[in-house]
Order: sequence, then structure tokens, then C-alpha cells
Amino acid sequence: MNTRTLEISNDELAEVTRAYQVLQKFLDRVISPNEIYTEEFIAGLNEADEQLLEREYSEVRDFAHFVK
Repeated sequence: MNTRTLEISNDELAEVTRAYQVLQKFLDRVISPNEIYTEEFIAGLNEADEQLLEREYSEVRDFAHFVK
């Protein structure tokens, strides 16, 4: 696999994020999550939503902390 370094400005990052959000909203409208995700993945998403609602989360400070 080839590796590339990509540098983008804050404005470009904001544009990419907006584009992602537009695509996400579109896909949410036209494709059911059941068509693209496994039941196990959907259960994990639902659990994460519940944890957010109940404020059961901790701050991630770096990638190493994230993957624990």
C-alpha cells in the first residue's frame, strides 16, 4: 500500500466536512441502515447513542487513548 501525506487548510477541511454531512444526510434518506450495516453494528450504534444521552463517556485526548 502506498502512503501519502496530505496537507489541507482549515477552510478545505471545513468544506470536506460539509460535503461529508451532505452525503450522510442524502444516504440517510435513500438507504436504510439495515441495508448497509450488520445487526451487530447497528446494536453498537444504538448503544453509543444511549451512552451519549446518558452522558456516559470520557474525553479522548489522543489516538492511543481512543483505541484502548
